Amino acid sequence: MPELPEVEVVCRELSEMIPKNKVITKWNFFRKDLRFKIPQKKLQGLLGQPISAVRRRAKYILFELRDHLIISHLGMTGSWRKARNKADQMKHDHLSFELSDGSHFIFNDPRRFGFVEVIEKEKLAQRFSGLGVEPLEDKTDFALLTKRFRSLKAPIKTALMNQKLIVGVGNIYASEILFASRVSPLKMAGRLPADRYGLIWKHTREILTKAITKGGSTIENYKSATGEAGGFQTEFFVYGREHELCRICHNPIKMKVMAGRSTFWCPSCQK
Repeated sequence: MPELPEVEVVCRELSEMIPKNKVITKWNFFRKDLRFKIPQKKLQGLLGQPISAVRRRAKYILFELRDHLIISHLGMTGSWRKARNKADQMKHDHLSFELSDGSHFIFNDPRRFGFVEVIEKEKLAQRFSGLGVEPLEDKTDFALLTKRFRSLKAPIKTALMNQKLIVGVGNIYASEILFASRVSPLKMAGRLPADRYGLIWKHTREILTKAITKGGSTIENYKSATGEAGGFQTEFFVYGREHELCRICHNPIKMKVMAGRSTFWCPSCQK
């Protein structure tokens, strides 16, 4: 957490908030490191440049400049917000940048698992060479992805969360996708027929898209760049509902820890 929908929401909001053709005039650093050391010298080297776009790759936020990209990962509890000035600083604020119109954008992260880095644009493909396909892109070859999944010796739930295969799907959405597809998370990926994968990819796109329209899911402290909580958590069928009754068959939802993550499913609907 956050997963693809939450990061996409933040990117869209930042894209609307950041004025076009306004350049970065100042960086403020309130600590030296997050998950990794903050690249202060590289960030200072971007002063005088405008942010031309904000977009997403997997669970990463990309601030696009002239020849460089600022890559931001929210970790578990990170967030960006627009502030009136530096005086609007809050607890757990770690860095901010100011634009030539006077607006400030501040990164906050209580648990400090997030990070910021700077790379040259031409190195983007190399930087993300280990990432899998984007589930919401039209050009994604799901037939090829199905072949890769059917060659795996791993449970389907674990495979869906493998960012080297398909990006952005974490614990929450993997559980919901498998429920919608009527597939047990315990089922081995290599034993699922191709037509069942057709359902999985269909529901992957539908659920992620719907979650984006709902502003993402707020389980603990996720907030968008406008400070709003997500609304998709009210529509969960299985995630976080252990012992509650299934909304379809009215049997109790089960939970099991898989690969260190809590996995929720209905044993009746997902045989």
